[in-house]
Amino acid sequence: MPVILVVAMLATGCGGGGTGAAIDAVYPPTVDGARDIVDTTLVVDLAARSARATITVAAATSTGLSLEIGDLEVTAVTLNGRPLLWVDAGSRIDIGVPPSTSPFAVVIDYAWRFHDAFDGVATSGYTLTWPYHCGNVFPCRSAPSDGTTFHLSVTGAAGGTPLYPAEIPADAPSYMAAWIVDDFTRLDLGRTAAGTRVAIWHRGDEAASAAAGGAHLRASFDWMERNLGPYRFGNEVGSVSARWGPGAYGGMEHHPMWHVSSASLADAAANVHEAAHGWFGNGVRLRCWEDFVLSEGTVEYLKWRVLDEVAPAGVADRVWAGFASELEAMRNGQGNGVAWPQGCGRIDILGDGLFSRVPYVKGAYFYRAVADRVGRPVLDQALRTFYARWQGKAAGMNDMLDTIREVTGFDADTCARAWLGSATLPAGPGCP
Repeated sequence: MPVILVVAMLATGCGGGGTGAAIDAVYPPTVDGARDIVDTTLVVDLAARSARATITVAAATSTGLSLEIGDLEVTAVTLNGRPLLWVDAGSRIDIGVPPSTSPFAVVIDYAWRFHDAFDGVATSGYTLTWPYHCGNVFPCRSAPSDGTTFHLSVTGAAGGTPLYPAEIPADAPSYMAAWIVDDFTRLDLGRTAAGTRVAIWHRGDEAASAAAGGAHLRASFDWMERNLGPYRFGNEVGSVSARWGPGAYGGMEHHPMWHVSSASLADAAANVHEAAHGWFGNGVRLRCWEDFVLSEGTVEYLKWRVLDEVAPAGVADRVWAGFASELEAMRNGQGNGVAWPQGCGRIDILGDGLFSRVPYVKGAYFYRAVADRVGRPVLDQALRTFYARWQGKAAGMNDMLDTIREVTGFDADTCARAWLGSATLPAGPGCP
């Protein structure tokens, strides 16, 4: 994309609730990827393939704002309707903004392109940006530690109806915001004790799959609200069937309307897994991709733990039998590896191979080994304490180990090194 400089003198004024400072000077484009984003509001026109992002940033002395823009074509950047200086640095935009003692909103108008490699807006109507493709959809920060609230408006669909949350009211990672377009039917699964409405959105030929996949979803969500803590992202939640194409399975944690592959829609465990991300991975964000197991390993354990509480006998046993089969394959040299690499910000989660079943399965085994040592209810309390302490913030696996030690009295560091930090496997299923 071309490098663009827009030069203009700004009039004195306030934006997004007031800048707290006069903006009667021109601020050159400056690199600052750390300025806190308070809210991201997106107004998307699917027919025109254009959008407006209103990015509310926190007070700061910095005069720079840098955002990822992938292959977006930015056409204007304004504050209070007045142009700001900005430069398109390829996959990043650098903007000159005034220093401020209160939040203010920068408006970015842009055009976007379709992406059919699970890296943006697909021609078939869904978005998927995990782990770092949000810039192909809106100006963003893709680091999993960053969080922002969202407001969404999506119009202009040629066929079907866009389905998305109008608001994500608590800080969320960038990959959580999403929409999907199709003709959906809403299957009401009831309310939890906390009043959260639970549903599954499916197509006309998927009613049986939705019923099977949602059989334990309301009860599971209720268990997590009662045992882990209040849900942060709205009062209506549920799974949305996503036609990702042949060979695609599982789901994506686009809370509060998370997407589940049509191929996995009938799998009750897959739906519970995505629901549990409302607490781990989303409710508590990851400090680094190295802490991926804090999201996926915790959620896989919870999938089994919750279904063992709320589903008929045998359902959770089949989930664990699947883990055991995968672990045996790893023990035989098929896909084993380190679930929790040390460091922070050193790896590419896709390019360096961490995105595999290893953090999922080894993580589940680690938590069950701890539960077998201290008791499941005691580990439940540790997870609840961790969530209460870190909700709305970014944390790492070391923070989880600290909480387990504090709440249970058991030092799980050696167990974590054996299950998560090593490419080998412990001899048995418990903590060594």
